[in-house]
Amino acid sequence: MADRPQPSADELAAFLDCCRFGDVEQDDLGDIQRFAAHYGDEWLAKAKDDRGNTALHMAGGNGHTDIVRWLLPRLPESALVAQNDALSTPLHWIALNYHLPILELLCPLIPVSAFEIENQHGKTAVQEAEEACEAFIVGEADQETEKGKERVRREKCVAYVLGCMGLGVKKPTGGDESKAEEAEGEVKAEKGEDDETVKRLTEQAEKIKLEQEAKAKQA
Repeated sequence: MADRPQPSADELAAFLDCCRFGDVEQDDLGDIQRFAAHYGDEWLAKAKDDRGNTALHMAGGNGHTDIVRWLLPRLPESALVAQNDALSTPLHWIALNYHLPILELLCPLIPVSAFEIENQHGKTAVQEAEEACEAFIVGEADQETEKGKERVRREKCVAYVLGCMGLGVKKPTGGDESKAEEAEGEVKAEKGEDDETVKRLTEQAEKIKLEQEAKAKQA
């Protein structure tokens, strides 16, 4: 079998743009699929921009669920936790942009240790997302407005990630099972969190868990 050709810099940039913009009318997903068919699935993980961002960073961070769903089974495990130049993983971008459907696709595939990866600011994905969520202040009068709904959307995403950490989706890589066991069974507070915030997020994580169990029974 002849060796596959290698994509040019322009072709790599065009591929990453498709992952970033996810334009349905322009058939960006089709272009991504044709790119992989021509150059091989390995380039789905190897392609990076000048800041080290991968296809999963681009598609996940911008909320392109269909593209992420297509990418995930074709990516090696290492690509799911790949860090860019700022040391952020795809999970950092997806959580910070509060894309719950994509979190639900990615989180079951990554080890518990992935939730503890810190970026260049020393923040894990859930810390970044939670801090930005808490900074998005909604007054009492705005609870039923679009702003209030946005706050709820953010809280659900934070709660989901905390729930994954507490439930121990998978054992961590490297055989460090003790940390996974410590994380199971409860949602732990980060430094500086007040009891009310932790209580609310814990309740939301439990609610989401029950909803997922109900969906599983119906399936």
